Amino acid sequence: MEPVIARLKKGGEIFEILVYPREALEFKQGKENIEEVIVSDEIFSDADKGEKVSSQNLNKNFGTENKIEVAKKIIIEGEIQIPKELRDEMLNKKKKQIAAIISKTTINPQTKAPHPIERILGVMEKKGVNINFYKSAEDQVQEVIEKIRTEIPLSIEKLKMEIKIPAKYSGPVYGKIKSLGKILMENWNSDGSFSCILEIPAGQKNDVYDKLGALTHGEVLIKEK
Repeated sequence: MEPVIARLKKGGEIFEILVYPREALEFKQGKENIEEVIVSDEIFSDADKGEKVSSQNLNKNFGTENKIEVAKKIIIEGEIQIPKELRDEMLNKKKKQIAAIISKTTINPQTKAPHPIERILGVMEKKGVNINFYKSAEDQVQEVIEKIRTEIPLSIEKLKMEIKIPAKYSGPVYGKIKSLGKILMENWNSDGSFSCILEIPAGQKNDVYDKLGALTHGEVLIKEK
């Protein structure tokens, strides 16, 4: 994709740098190396006219003449000219991420089952839910839940699961268990097996069964408490 301008207004002046839009957005979220984001390390007062900022001016406004460090601040603190095609693509992706999180972390209190992602997306569309382009999906979940729960019943319920991993799988699987939820109690047994009580959002129950079942070839023991 063609480079675009990232712009920051600071101290009454404008600072611009040329960046690749997708990579710049990912850099804002801490996912990219700055070298893969910028076209060059030149800092401009007007990129279209090729008017560069002096080292003295950089030092006055940013406390450094290091152009890479200045570029990072412009991207993180400033605005990026995002092409409409990319904006629409990434907004759609973020909507799906939010719906997926809601599906995993909530349940329908009437059926005790999670709502399908497509159902949640449909309600978001019906309620006219607006997604913030710059905020992460995780940071917008609660706000979206509040907007759609008048249309579909949602309950954020917790489930405790008593889990026992056989010794031959316990080491590699331990790290995975920690990523699935909150470990309330854990114990390494004398036979090398690992036991714990895991607290998870009720909507993630099937994921836990599927993932631990696959990692232990079906030998995991799980009991819902």
